[in-house]
Order: sequence, then structure tokens, then C-alpha cells
Amino acid sequence: MKIINNKKIIGPILIVLPKFIGDVINTLPALELLSKLYPKQSICVLARPYLCELLEKTTISNLQIIEDKRDAAFQKQSLLSLAKYLKFYNFSLAILFRGSLREAILCRLARIKLTVGYAQNLRSGLLSHALKLNPCHHYIHRYCRLVNDTHGQPFNDYSLPTLVPSPLEKALPSNSILKIGLYFGGENKGSRHYPIGLSQQILTQYADQFPCHFYLFGDKTESTDNARLQQRCTDKSIQLTDLSGATTLPVLIDYIAVMDLMISIDSGPMHMACAVNTPCVALVGFGTSAWSSVEPKNNAFEVIRNTSKSLIEANIITSITPKSVVIAGKKLLER
Repeated sequence: MKIINNKKIIGPILIVLPKFIGDVINTLPALELLSKLYPKQSICVLARPYLCELLEKTTISNLQIIEDKRDAAFQKQSLLSLAKYLKFYNFSLAILFRGSLREAILCRLARIKLTVGYAQNLRSGLLSHALKLNPCHHYIHRYCRLVNDTHGQPFNDYSLPTLVPSPLEKALPSNSILKIGLYFGGENKGSRHYPIGLSQQILTQYADQFPCHFYLFGDKTESTDNARLQQRCTDKSIQLTDLSGATTLPVLIDYIAVMDLMISIDSGPMHMACAVNTPCVALVGFGTSAWSSVEPKNNAFEVIRNTSKSLIEANIITSITPKSVVIAGKKLLER
């Protein structure tokens, strides 16, 4: 593989980002390495519309955000239309943090000669620099390799993902009551969803041991599940504020940043908590990727792995007991 000489890259650089929140957060260390290599050039990140505001929370100064509207609900953009738009930037280099064939075709149509990505999904012939994917590597490592290996390995390590929160418009009470954020997902999360009955037990056990106020997070599709949990907690006089569907992505990050503790399934809010250094307990059932490849690399973090022998994927996460979640949270709060 021919090494890319960063001194010969004079135009802007295109980065095609993944589709999901946690994956995008895991690309931040690679984007930081790229910014160090190209401090004076525009690094244009192609991102789904709902992810654009999240990227404004990064510490990378030379990022430019381009909305990827191919999957938008309104004013959807075609592959050809997007390629035509990108062609006007005259990109010198593209790095694909998504592994699909469609992204390689997009860069070819946009006339980008240097295109870096992993050799997968029949796209090797469309890439100028095709790396072999090592599935044992953590996702952060995978993204960083696309930058580091193709530039002759100028870096020996990387920093952890970091997001910079903003002050909340309405400050939360600053008293001795613990602020505990919760994200259990909904039925839309499939086998990762932590059941309502077990979730209620977690809240009850925490409330029995600490003066605390819970903040329940989720999107609009999870509001029904969260409303059911809130109703159960109301009956037991547990202090809970349901914020599902009531925050934008940046505001959600701001809320998570002021929590004393976050409890989350393996999903975006878990990665957000680690990126703003909020202590987090992760509940890991049957996920969409091998846990070792997505686990946050953060000291303020406790993971509860399932011990299930169930052949029913949806039942695997139920082996995580509320008691174990409370014990893990207490460990973090005592640090």
C-alpha cells in the first residue's frame, strides 16, 4: 500500500461517518489524529442530519459538517445528487468510516481519487487504499487505523472520545440529592431493552439507599415504555422526571453531563456518558456488535455482563440483576 504524504494533500478532506450515535462517538479519536495531520485544512464530515448537532460538541476546530440527506424523512437526496454536490468541493482525500459499498460508489462518482476504507462488501476495486479489517480490533482502533496506517503510522496512540457539554438552560437542583440518569431503551432496542419490571426494581433499590432523583432518557419511540415505568414509580413515590422525546441530541448530552451517575444499556447514551466523563453503569445483554469491540475505554465505568444460558435473545439481558446494578453504581459513587 502506497503511503499518503500529508504535505501533498492540499484540498479539503471528506470523512463519511457511520449511521449511529455510539459509532460516531468512537470515530472522534480518529478525527483528532486527522486534524493533527491536517491542522490548516477543512475536514468535512458527511453525517446524518440528527448527528450534525452532536459533532458541534467536539473539540476539533477544523471540522466542517455536511448533512447526509440520503435517508432523511423529508427532502431526501439521491446518491447521484449528493455525489454532484460533493464534486464541487474538489476533495483531495476521502476516508470511509462506514463499510458499505454505497459509500465507495459515492466517492467514485464525486471524482475523489484517493479513497481510504476497509476491503469489505465488494468495494476493494473502488478504493485507492483498501485495508484488511481485523475484527478483533476495537471500533476506535479500526477508525484510527484508517488514518494512521495509510499515513505511515505517525502516531503511537490516541486520545479517548471527548464531547464538550454546555450549561443547561434550566439548572437542576444542586443539593445533596443524587442525580441518576437512566436509559433502558424500549422495545425498539430488541434484545438490548432492559425489562420494565427489572428497571423498576433498580429504581426502588437505589431510592431505598440514597436520596436521589432519577432522569429517564429516551426518544419518542421509547416514550410509551418509559411512561409505563414512570407510572410504576409514581405509585411508589420515587422522584422521577421523564425526558423521553423532550430533548435534542445536544441537550441530552448536556443533561447526561450533570448526572452524578448514568445507568444505560449498550447504546448511544452509554457512549455519551463516557465522552463527558459521567460515571456510568452499562447493562450488556445481546448487542449488535461484539462487546469487546465497542466497550468504552473509560475509568469511570462499570459493566454488568449477562450470565445467561438462554437461547432466547430477548431473555439474555434479564440475567442482569437489579442488585448487581446497584452494587456497581455504589462503587462508582464511592470513587
